[in-house]
Amino acid sequence: MTQEISQQTIDIVKSTAPVLKKHGKTITKRMYEIMFATHPEVKSQFDMSAQANGSQPAKLATAVYAYATHIDDLGALKTAVDKIAHRHVATHVLPEQYPVVGECLLKAIQDVLGDAATPNVIAAWTEAYEALADIFINREQQIYQEV
Repeated sequence: MTQEISQQTIDIVKSTAPVLKKHGKTITKRMYEIMFATHPEVKSQFDMSAQANGSQPAKLATAVYAYATHIDDLGALKTAVDKIAHRHVATHVLPEQYPVVGECLLKAIQDVLGDAATPNVIAAWTEAYEALADIFINREQQIYQEV
């Protein structure tokens, strides 16, 4: 069951879209650094050449920006969500890994944005990330059942 996102969270997340457009790749690059340092067991699920050449952080930054932009119209993201969910299934992403990614993403947002990552911004992104994780977990479960 996907959780509802509060209007306050929608407003805050949408307001961060320009910052994410500008700093998104720096944030996602930092997120992967944090995640691989603190959870090295997930490294095998990633194409490390895509990390080295920056394409994976760039793709994630684009996806996070799209989510921030369309958080109030998630239907616009259906095709992208489906593509990413299929990739997650192919690389054996598990539901219990989503909190790890969320924790690392939020830490990266704080690291990169500094004082601009106010408690309200972090709280909104926590809620928004948890809702998005639910969407992916549910879609991936459907894909696993189809196989």
